[in-house]
Amino acid sequence: MTRRPFQPTPSRRRALAAMGLALPLLTHPAQALSARETAEMQQLAPIDRMIQVCYLKLEDRIARETRYRQIDRVVMDAFSRGKIKDRTLKASGAAFRNKGNWFKLRFRCAVTPDRLHTESLEYEIVSAEPIARDEWERHRLFP
Repeated sequence: MTRRPFQPTPSRRRALAAMGLALPLLTHPAQALSARETAEMQQLAPIDRMIQVCYLKLEDRIARETRYRQIDRVVMDAFSRGKIKDRTLKASGAAFRNKGNWFKLRFRCAVTPDRLHTESLEYEIVSAEPIARDEWERHRLFP
């Protein structure tokens, strides 16, 4: 089996560009960031950097390990507020979008002291059934 390099989705690239990060980040999860990518990531506040690193790793892992292959968004506090303590992010009411449908998710992500890489990531897809569209607005989800 050939492993394709991880490439952030177009919507993820737009989000990163809006935060001042024009380059695609984490071109491959197993590779270290280039000096330029590291410098751009370090422009983010530490908490924002940690969230982005966790989201990117989540998108990659879920796409590699499950049937959901077209993940383009993760939201950590769709159903309940996520918690950040030190270098760990816990979200029991998260959601991710795949092929235009949202799914419930919970995860725990710990990052390195520089907040540029994940140390550990555990996740659980809460339901294989998509979140009903009539619930999207209430949980700040979007098409």
